[in-house]
Amino acid sequence: MQENLNELVKAELTHLDSLETVTVDWNPNKYSVSKHRELVAAGATGGTGASCEEQFSTRLFLDSTRRAPRERNLREVAQKLEGWMDPDSPGGPPPKIVFLWGPFRFTGYIERLDEEWVRFDPDGTPVRGFIRLQMRG
Repeated sequence: MQENLNELVKAELTHLDSLETVTVDWNPNKYSVSKHRELVAAGATGGTGASCEEQFSTRLFLDSTRRAPRERNLREVAQKLEGWMDPDSPGGPPPKIVFLWGPFRFTGYIERLDEEWVRFDPDGTPVRGFIRLQMRG
């Protein structure tokens, strides 16, 4: 079977425990990935070890202006992602989330979300905005 190379692949965020998925309507226009390696002492032997940390960040554009009225509140998407930042159990780690877009995959936890809403329905419902997403692997 041959794939259609002109078919637009949507970026997705998936909660790896519940398998809930958020599909973005508009793909990011850019993202960044950074790695940080730190040498650490390995204990009494005097050797060194290394720890490696990865970060991923992007800005998601959200727009629900063409949706039915009951599907227009984009705060619901932001609240779902905010909920994914909370540990599943008290004192436990936050859940693992995977960001997948075409061949790119980043697995980690959501470290930071910043919301910016720029268009609203007459009743104040946010229908267009940006979410700045930062994840750590």
